Amino acid sequence: MPQFEDPGPAPESSIVDDVEWRADSEYRMRLVRIDPLELNGDEVTEMQWVEQRYRLDTTVSKPGAGAIHLQLDALDGVLFGDNGDFPETTSGVSLTSNRPNMKRWTIGLPPGGDPLDRRAYRPVLADADTFEINYLYADVNLPVGLLRFGRQPKKYGAGIPSHDGGNYNRWGVSNHSDAADRLLFGTKLDQAFYVIRDGSKHVPDPGSDNGVIFALFYDWQVQDEIAVSEDNLRQLGGALELRKREADWGGWKWKDLYITQAAVHLANDEFETSIWGFPGSIGGEVGDLKLAVQTMFIVGETREISEGFATLSGTDVTDQKVQSYGVQTVVDYKTGPVTWTMEFNMASGDDDPRTTTPLTSFNYARDMNVGLLMFEHILAFETARSAAVGVENLSGLDSRSFPLTEVQTEGRFTNAIAIFPQAYVEVYKTPTALLHTRVGGLFAWTQSEGGLVDPIITSLSYDGVEIADDAVNFNGGRPARYYGAELDLQLGFTYKDTFFWTVEGAVLFPGAALHNENGVAVRSYLLENRFEVRF
Repeated sequence: MPQFEDPGPAPESSIVDDVEWRADSEYRMRLVRIDPLELNGDEVTEMQWVEQRYRLDTTVSKPGAGAIHLQLDALDGVLFGDNGDFPETTSGVSLTSNRPNMKRWTIGLPPGGDPLDRRAYRPVLADADTFEINYLYADVNLPVGLLRFGRQPKKYGAGIPSHDGGNYNRWGVSNHSDAADRLLFGTKLDQAFYVIRDGSKHVPDPGSDNGVIFALFYDWQVQDEIAVSEDNLRQLGGALELRKREADWGGWKWKDLYITQAAVHLANDEFETSIWGFPGSIGGEVGDLKLAVQTMFIVGETREISEGFATLSGTDVTDQKVQSYGVQTVVDYKTGPVTWTMEFNMASGDDDPRTTTPLTSFNYARDMNVGLLMFEHILAFETARSAAVGVENLSGLDSRSFPLTEVQTEGRFTNAIAIFPQAYVEVYKTPTALLHTRVGGLFAWTQSEGGLVDPIITSLSYDGVEIADDAVNFNGGRPARYYGAELDLQLGFTYKDTFFWTVEGAVLFPGAALHNENGVAVRSYLLENRFEVRF
């Protein structure tokens, strides 16, 4: 859904012939070590890599008339070094290397691996794009509101349904920018009321941090064959938001108060899709207390998912109900240099992959990080292996739908209930420098009562009678509910709000949901050293 958050102070700009140009730049380098990535085997133990990314956010505008916005990434995820070229990505004589090349890592099948064995999949090198355009869209300032069209953020800021890829996370980094090819119109309803009431005496308030804002939008999610309309996936939605810089409610003096509710509808004729989503949020500050709550509820029906899973398991294609939800609550309380945080996360899950049961899984946005290791790396790796096996099995079959890649979480928080108490301490602070530390303890269980279930391997093993006796987790073990506990630690240094040096570490104590068929899952560790320059 669209979110109308104040983007903060604008960067320095230049004006030429009434045209204003503004730009934000960011470059980061990450050194990451995980030991091990595979909790139940000896194929992927110690893993370490160094990667980079450059990001440019730029706006060209004619004040009062309109603007064009562009965000692009360069060398996103590209590994440091010359990592081979021809005939294989790791070939060549390393001693003669004079020029780094364009490779990133992903989960894939190395030469000679069995494509139907999930344990055969491991990190491999892949080609990387030099440039990637995340957003390119235009604004037109009309007398009655704002018209925005083009490839734009699904949501401005960080949200559980979508995330614009900005630097909002307390832990880890952002890697993805959720975008929509969208036509949007937004207006401030309160300003229309004041114009009617006060006439020419009214002084307009164009700010997005105060007032009642209403928006309508239309998204072209999928077009596929342009000569066929049945395969189009369309999304229509609206949002209403109340924002107050200051408010006196319930005897409390609020600051930066916001209440948002939206409704979106997804429709597709090919798979008879009709799905409603209801994202909402509420937050604000009272004294030293800060509250932020986000919710997402999804209902509807579709046959797109069952098309793929029915082909995989040899069962009938059905119209499946969709019933899923997600919730996040974050409460901060500041006492001097220390901020105490209690974070609660919940995302519904699905322990029954049969096509005759409702779809109940909800995924947080990819960059809505919950912790550093458990969801971000371990489950991302385990689910990627399972998805690869499913794709291999389905690729030789006649299926109109290919939903199995969605099993791969890519670090998303899903099918989980987590409590995450944290503490942030300003250790040393001057007008130009800040040294801080942050510590957190993450404890997580599955939301589904049947535990963590691998839908692909379970579907391949389904005997057509009961699903419970065929169900396995992503490591081949029996489904269980407890993911485990994770201890996270962060040390950060900021200089002149331009240079950011962050060191993060994590240790994962795996629970039964991550065990293999022998009840084994070893402890895992993460260490990351990160340098960033932003201006």
